[in-house]
Parts: sequence; C-alpha cells; structure tokens
Amino acid sequence: MILGLIFTVLNILVTYIVQALQWPFFMDMIFVYAGSFIGLPCGLIVGILHSIWGIFFHHNFLYFFYVICCITGTILTKVLVTRHEDFSWIRLTLLFFLSTVIISLEGSIVYSVFFAEAVGDNENSTVMFLTYTLIMQNLGVQLSAFLARLPVNLFDKAIAVYGGFGIFCGVRKIIQKRELLEV
Repeated sequence: MILGLIFTVLNILVTYIVQALQWPFFMDMIFVYAGSFIGLPCGLIVGILHSIWGIFFHHNFLYFFYVICCITGTILTKVLVTRHEDFSWIRLTLLFFLSTVIISLEGSIVYSVFFAEAVGDNENSTVMFLTYTLIMQNLGVQLSAFLARLPVNLFDKAIAVYGGFGIFCGVRKIIQKRELLEV
C-alpha cells in the first residue's frame, strides 16, 4: 500500500515533467508497471490514483476514463509475467507488444468518445498532429486516433514496461537487503 502511494507520486511527477517538456510520449504508466510487477493491488493503486489526479490536473472528470489503460497494463502484467514462477524475457516482450496495441486501442476509443470535438484539448502534440493528419486523409476519428497512438506507444510502452521492470528489480533488491539486515 505504501509503495503504491510512493509510486503514484513518482508517476505523477514523471508525467508532469514529460508534459511540461512537451516530449512526444505519454510516460503515464512507468510506475503503474513497476507497481504491477510487485502485485496486482499495487499496480491498481498507482493507476487509479494517477487517473484521479488527471481529473484535477485537467479540470475534467472525463480524464478518469483513461484509467482503463492503467487497469489493462496491470492485468496484462499479472497474466503474462507475474503469475509465472520463472521469469521470461519473452513474456516481458509480449507484455510490451500487447500493451502497445491494446492500450492504443483503448486510448483511441476514450479519445473518440469523449475528446474528439475538443481539438488538441487532451493530447500531446505528437499524437494530436498525427491524429489530425490522418483525419485529413479521411481515415475517420477512431482509426486515426488509434494509428496515431501506435508509434508513440511503441516507444512509451517500451520505456514503461522495461523501465518499470528495472524499477521493480531495484526495489526488490532494496527490500531483500533490508530483510537480511533485520534478521
């Protein structure tokens, strides 16, 4: 629980910095994945609290619907990686690829349903540019929003999944050392 709260603060901080610097990534899930590697409750705490923060940051309740992306990342982590006794880079890579595609689809649905009319209101500049470029090619809002997210999420989820796993490994090492010192 405490680690979930710490990861939430760190996730919000990373997201805020990335948005302030206008980087072409979302970077809203690195600590969601780190928490998810620790356990399903930890990942859900980070994802849900981060989404609640999004409501206040953007002054719009509709941002909470992006929580589905965090929940998906957490569940995929449980199903593909943490429920297995042995670690596998193949499962971690599968998590990365499935997260990229599924979360791109979910994000495009949330965008299409709630934000498509508010041009540029909730997107980073890269996704906004790609989405509207594709819309101008008569691809439709849903398909354009999905295709625009794929290249961004390809990099974003690579950083989040592998970076989150690295953070998890570091935290696990610290916890194990602390447990040895207490014995």
